[in-house]
Amino acid sequence: MAVMLHNGVKLRWLNTAGFEIVLPSGAHLLTDPWLDSSDVYPFPLDRIERADYILLSHIHFDHAQDVGRLLEKFPKARLFVGDLSTDALCQWQHVSLTNVYRVRSGEEYIFDDVKLNVYAGRHTENAKGAYRPATFAEEASSLDSLSGWWGSLELHNYLITTGDGTRILIWAGQTTPDQKYRFQGLKPDIAVMHLSPKQDPAAFADMVKAMGAQVVIPHHYDMTEHLFASHPELIELMLPPAAKESCLVDGKFSTAAFVGSFDRALKAQVPYADMLELEHHKWYRFGLAVEKETET
Repeated sequence: MAVMLHNGVKLRWLNTAGFEIVLPSGAHLLTDPWLDSSDVYPFPLDRIERADYILLSHIHFDHAQDVGRLLEKFPKARLFVGDLSTDALCQWQHVSLTNVYRVRSGEEYIFDDVKLNVYAGRHTENAKGAYRPATFAEEASSLDSLSGWWGSLELHNYLITTGDGTRILIWAGQTTPDQKYRFQGLKPDIAVMHLSPKQDPAAFADMVKAMGAQVVIPHHYDMTEHLFASHPELIELMLPPAAKESCLVDGKFSTAAFVGSFDRALKAQVPYADMLELEHHKWYRFGLAVEKETET
């Protein structure tokens, strides 16, 4: 029987890109919170017992919808959000600037119990072309329309280094050619990575190989099947031809087929890395363990 040593982190997948991480110090770090307002696997906000750090990759509704409510409950939580997006978020969510950190790529933030490094990313684009300002023109008078524009334009990734040296990469967005070189040799213990049918599984695996991740935890794929079931017209808009071949079963989007295509690419190109699919709302502990082998 394995015995966990006193190190590492606890982690649970709330939904979409939302995770709750308990650092070795006991502090709680949340990423991209979309809680009980979520359409998929909603998580009650009142079950969040502590929040010390909140990291936003970008400010689309499915990544930032519940930030304002969280900060009402935990007013001392430090909120990290892209520099360009901060004003729009504060207006939309009525957020005070008291504990807001306007982040830029290349910055490093060091606290007593955690270090955060910020890396530039890009939001995924649909197969018909990139977003333009006119996309949001019809809703220009509403504050949350600002989140649509800035959420698509500005996206950041974070490397979390805990007090005991555990390294967790929080990665979102598009697998662009620059990303492989941006994260080359980073060697996170855990890479929490966004899966999108707009991505090429081989390019995704190539990036994991370059960074040297040991464990890959996929996220965001839980809402894809629900989205396409509710709006089947988006299949034609969003999916490139290769994704249609690998992700559609009898004309419908299949989560198992979709995630399986990434898992197969990872096994073929990065045999030492494991893809671990988490159950929603369940705690997992990562760290060093000792197991005594029994002689036979």
